Amino acid sequence: MDIGVDISTQLFPNPFTMLYTLCVTGILFFFVYKFLFNPARDMMKKRQDLMQSELEKAKLSKEQALEDRKKAQDEIIKAQGLASEIVAEAKLKADEKRDEIISSANNKADDMYRKAKDRIAKEEKELREGINDQIVDVALHASKKLLNEKDLTKQDEEAIDRFIRELSDE
Repeated sequence: MDIGVDISTQLFPNPFTMLYTLCVTGILFFFVYKFLFNPARDMMKKRQDLMQSELEKAKLSKEQALEDRKKAQDEIIKAQGLASEIVAEAKLKADEKRDEIISSANNKADDMYRKAKDRIAKEEKELREGINDQIVDVALHASKKLLNEKDLTKQDEEAIDRFIRELSDE
């Protein structure tokens, strides 16, 4: 049974074909390495560097934002303290103004009270003097009628005045 094919040639490849296949494969690897692998690796390195720089920028931005937030909180606390001081000062000034107004009103009321009291005392004195004068006139008139319209002497008038004063003092 001989088919006419040599099995030994079929089992072992031709050394020239083998060498040719290895050379072509080597050249293919060289071009793949040179034109695909290195550019891909460089592109991945650039991408990694870009991502790293973006992460660093984000970290710096976060730190800056935290600092800004702390400053803003400090300013808010300071502003609240200042507002509290302003309110306290305004309240103090309002209390002082209120006390001043009350004191002024009390002084005016006291002045009006003293003036009214003085006026009442003056009018009372004038009324007493007027009443005394009227009593003297009435007494003189009554004594003239009693004495039948006799002229009173100066001494009599003084005695009557003394008598009236004693009555008014009581």
